[in-house]
Amino acid sequence: MKNKQAGFTLIEVVAVAALLGVLVTMIMPSLDGANTKVKNAKLRNDLAAVDQAIQLYKMENGSVPTNLEALQTEYIAGNSEFKDAKGEALVYTASDTTYTLTGKNAAGEVITSGGSKASE
Repeated sequence: MKNKQAGFTLIEVVAVAALLGVLVTMIMPSLDGANTKVKNAKLRNDLAAVDQAIQLYKMENGSVPTNLEALQTEYIAGNSEFKDAKGEALVYTASDTTYTLTGKNAAGEVITSGGSKASE
């Protein structure tokens, strides 16, 4: 009878660890790119949602709101906190019937909402 031990050799374990390291290194950049795309998509969706709320407010009141807090609860779901892809608050300026709504994408570029006067 031969006495055999079951298990992996040190070389096999090191080879598997190295292979996993290479795979993780290859996957990480694509995950970072996906995260950037998600942040930018959320920014575009938030700008569109706030644009719609502002237009509804304008139709009902005859002018745009003086600040985004005026849209809370009645036009936008309560406790909604709209931030850009950098984590900063959206920038909103208004004057009677026109407004500008902007935010920064993941690259730091300023994105203007579709309903803003600056985009016309």
